[in-house]
Formats: sequence, structure tokens, C-alpha cells
Amino acid sequence: MTDPTADRWTTVEWTMDQLDTKRMANQGLLWFALGGVAFVALAIRQAMEHDPFASWWNLVPFVGLLVLGTVVALVLHEGVHGLVMARYGAKPQFGVCMMQGQVPYAYATSPGFRYTKRQFWWVAMMPTFAVNGVLAVLVFTLPWGPYLVLPAAFHLSGCVGDWMILTMIGEQPEGTLVEDTRDGVILHVPNPPAR
Repeated sequence: MTDPTADRWTTVEWTMDQLDTKRMANQGLLWFALGGVAFVALAIRQAMEHDPFASWWNLVPFVGLLVLGTVVALVLHEGVHGLVMARYGAKPQFGVCMMQGQVPYAYATSPGFRYTKRQFWWVAMMPTFAVNGVLAVLVFTLPWGPYLVLPAAFHLSGCVGDWMILTMIGEQPEGTLVEDTRDGVILHVPNPPAR
């Protein structure tokens, strides 16, 4: 017996290898600069009160927090993706891969699970809101907050990949379902009704 719904959908696979890496790099640099300015503005009060760069020895915690802060922000980013996926009933999986054989990226994915466009918007955007929000609070309130300016700017610029994927998905018609895979997304686009 044939599947009566098979002709209702067109499946389109989109992979990270199709991402315009030059455009992504340019946008990433722009958002790194904008984020850097914003996070520096948040850090000024703490920097003036505690002067974290008063000594060369302060470079040790600076470098340590630069590396650790960047790694923790990345892990939190993917963790937030996974939490939102689980909220919608998916079973998230995590890992690291190479885009176009050159650029490493971490991922949270849920192959086989189909999200509505609105659900996938939340899956993709929640790390932008949550992780950057937490970093902004830490930069603004902690005495060593200025050390987190660069990890925060790196994280914001890293969100560009999620935003670019959402732009592509946003161009799809209503009713499109999105399946997140390790290498990109599979779009299940509804066919127009037969006349």
C-alpha cells in the first residue's frame, strides 16, 4: 500500500557545506565588533572599580578566563539548544564536526524529530538570548567581569550560524517542518493542494 501523504510534502536537505562561509565570517566579525563594544560598555564600571588589568600578573586569569569562558559559553550554547529540543519532545544528541572540512563547529541535533518553523525558531534563538544574557550580567556585575568581554563577544559572533539557518528557513512556506541533523536541516515543505 502506498503512503497517501507522500505527495503532500517535498523534502529538501540543506547542509552546513552549503553555508556561505565568507558571508558568515564577515557577519561574525561584525557581530564580534558590535558585541565587543556592548560588552566593554557593560564592563567599564567593574574595570574602573577593580582595575583587573593593573598588573601583568592579571594576564594569567585573563587568558584563563578567555579560554575557559569561551569553552563554557560554547557548551552552554549547545546545552540550551538541547534543552529547548527536549522541551518539544525531541531527544537531543551532541557532538563536534567540521564544516566544509575546514571550520570546526559544535552541534546539538535531534534527527528524526520534526519541528514547526516557530518551534525551530526558539530552538535556534534561545542560546542567543539566554547565554548572551547571562554573559552580560556576569560582565556587568562581577569584579572579574571585564575578563569575560572577549568570550562574550566570541559567543555573540558564533550565533551568526544559527541566524543564517533561520533566515533560510524563514523563506519557506507556512506549514514547513524542520528536522535538525548533524550536518544541517531537512525541510519538509508542504506541496500546494492539487487542483
